[in-house]
Amino acid sequence: MSTGLSLRQLAPLVLSSRGHLHDLETGRRRPTVDLVARLDDALVTGGVLSGMLHPSPTPRDPERLAYVAQHPRRVDPATLHTLAELLAAHRRLEDTLGSTPLLPTVRTQLDLIATLVAETASALRPQVVDLAAQWAQFGGWLYAASDRSRLASRWYGTALEWGTEAGSPDMVATVLSMRGHIAWSERRPSPLIGLSAAAARQPASPGIRAIAIQQQARGHALTGEADFVSDLLDQAAELVEAARQAPDREPPWIYFHSAAYLSMQRGLAYRLLGWNAQAIEHLRLGLAGLPPESAGAAWTGPYLLRLAAALVDTGDASEALSIYEGVRSIGQATRTVSLVDQAEDAVRALSAGG
Repeated sequence: MSTGLSLRQLAPLVLSSRGHLHDLETGRRRPTVDLVARLDDALVTGGVLSGMLHPSPTPRDPERLAYVAQHPRRVDPATLHTLAELLAAHRRLEDTLGSTPLLPTVRTQLDLIATLVAETASALRPQVVDLAAQWAQFGGWLYAASDRSRLASRWYGTALEWGTEAGSPDMVATVLSMRGHIAWSERRPSPLIGLSAAAARQPASPGIRAIAIQQQARGHALTGEADFVSDLLDQAAELVEAARQAPDREPPWIYFHSAAYLSMQRGLAYRLLGWNAQAIEHLRLGLAGLPPESAGAAWTGPYLLRLAAALVDTGDASEALSIYEGVRSIGQATRTVSLVDQAEDAVRALSAGG
C-alpha cells in the first residue's frame, strides 16, 4: 500500500477487521461499496478501488488466467493468488521432474506475467510486480539448470528490475546470488565471489544471506583460500540458525534451504580444497537430511557427483560406481542431460583406470 499502512493499522481506519481485510486482499471475499469508499479515503487512491469494484465478470481458476491474458488490465487479487499458487506448484514439480520439462509451460506463464507488468497501472501494480519478479527468477533458474546461461541471465536481469521496483531486498539479493551461481557453473571465481558478497550485503532475510555467503565460500575454495572458506561457512551457519528461529521472515522461493543444505555446501567447499574425508562426511550428512521428495531431484546430482569423486580419491570405487549409477538414473528421469553425461564419463574413467 502506498501509505505504508499494515492491515492491522488500516482496519480501524475503515471500520473493519484485519482478518476481513486479509480476505479481501487474497480474493476470498468481495468488498461492499461502502467499505471500498472508506479504503479509497484511507489509502488516498483517488477512487481507484471504487472504479475496480465492478469489473467485467472474472471466471474461476481454470479459466481465470485465460481471461486475464485477454484483459490484463482487469487483473485482481484472486488472479494473483492463483498465479502465486501455480508458481509454488511449479517449484515443487521441478524438484521431481527437473527443469527441462517445465520450460514450455513456464515460458507461457512468463509471457502472461510480462503482459501484466506492462499493462497494470492500478493500485495492484506493486503486488503484480513483486509476484512477476518471483516468476522471472524461477524462469532464470530453469534456464540456468538447463545449461542455457544466456536466457538465464536475461530473466535474472528482468527479475532484478522488477524486484527493485517492488522494493524487495529479498529478491534483489536472490538475483545477485543466482547470477553468482552462473559464475560458479562456469568456474569464474572473481564474479562468483563479488556477486555473492553483494547479495550478502543486502538487507535480505537470514536464509537468503546464508545462501549467498556459503556460495561466496565456495568461490574462495576455488581459489584455495581455506581461511576465508571456514569463516564464511561459520557465518552462514549462524544465519541458517537465525532463519530457523524466524521462518515467517523467509520468502517462499527458498523453501529448500536448511541445515542439511548448508552441510552439502560445506562438503562441496571441502572437496574443492582437497579435504576429502571432511567432504564425504558433510555431503553424506546433508544428503541424508533432505526431505524424501528431494531425494531424486536434479539439483542433488552435482552433490552426489562430488561425493562419488571424493570416494574414488579415498579408494572406495565400489560405492562411487553405485552413486554414479544413481546420478545417471536421476538425470534420465529428470531429462537433465548434463547429469547423464557426467555420470557416464565418470564410470568410463573408472573402468579405464582398472
